[in-house]
Amino acid sequence: MKAIEVRELRKSYPKKIPLPFRKVQWVEAVRGISFEVRRGELFGLLGPNGAGKTTTIKMLTTLLEPSGGTAAVLGHDIRRDAREIRKRINLVAEGERTLYWRLSAYENLKYFARIYYVPKSEEKERIEGLLKLVGLWERRDDLIMNYSRGMKQRLAIAKALINDPEVLFLDEPTLGLDVQSALFVREFIRKLVDEQKKTVLLTTHYLGEAEELCDRIAIIDHGRIIALDTPEGLKRLVKGEDAVEIKVRDFPAEKLEKFPWKLAVVKENTERGTVTLRGQVDEDDLPKVVELLVKSGSRILSVEQKEPTLEDVFIKLTGRD
Repeated sequence: MKAIEVRELRKSYPKKIPLPFRKVQWVEAVRGISFEVRRGELFGLLGPNGAGKTTTIKMLTTLLEPSGGTAAVLGHDIRRDAREIRKRINLVAEGERTLYWRLSAYENLKYFARIYYVPKSEEKERIEGLLKLVGLWERRDDLIMNYSRGMKQRLAIAKALINDPEVLFLDEPTLGLDVQSALFVREFIRKLVDEQKKTVLLTTHYLGEAEELCDRIAIIDHGRIIALDTPEGLKRLVKGEDAVEIKVRDFPAEKLEKFPWKLAVVKENTERGTVTLRGQVDEDDLPKVVELLVKSGSRILSVEQKEPTLEDVFIKLTGRD
């Protein structure tokens, strides 16, 4: 049995038009996506902001009613069996706000243990084990309002494990974290799959994070899945194609869409006024690209050939940074 099965899942939102028109337009956030997640797999939904990742997670965790299609989690339909699904899953949401900041870490986990009916005989041992697992045991009595963002995120993950879920949903778990905290969270997530055999569905717009962590990745853009494979399988889409990085100054971003080559902004330094462009460009076309950039008013700082990465797959498929 698959951990998650999704078939033609859709979600539309009404968008109200201001008076005096009294009209309602429907916005399609998710447009008929299909995929499966195997038990014990770390599956990634990779896409830019607004691609439909969070909406998909909310439907699979029974927080949103789908507009169409079907989905099952652990063999249970997300419409009919919401109560049963909620017992066996948990969620770490983007911008985690379900922690109670005027309580300590220990009090938070105790509160959620009661909500999930953790047996009293196991409660103390489970809370202690989770706080040690995420490195917060020594700070267990501190109020959450005094925690750093990274510490709050670690506690949010501990909270999500309080009911020992079979499937864990992580929505942008490293968003806004400093480098050290993000590294801790990534390593912890991978251990959950490798050592505890959890099934994890992760959403992210960090290409490096998806490539490092995920067993398989679905690239989602404008509410549709446009590619699904292992990281290595996806990179084969650009195998043999030259990847070029061009660092420029005074780049007119508004002209990028008119370029006849798929180039995307992969790095920007606002202090120095520099932009790094990346894309697949044939060796014969490279002088034309440089010439066009110079004519557009840019100053070329460097041109380098690179090995193709998941970033190049995303640019090729979407044409977006």
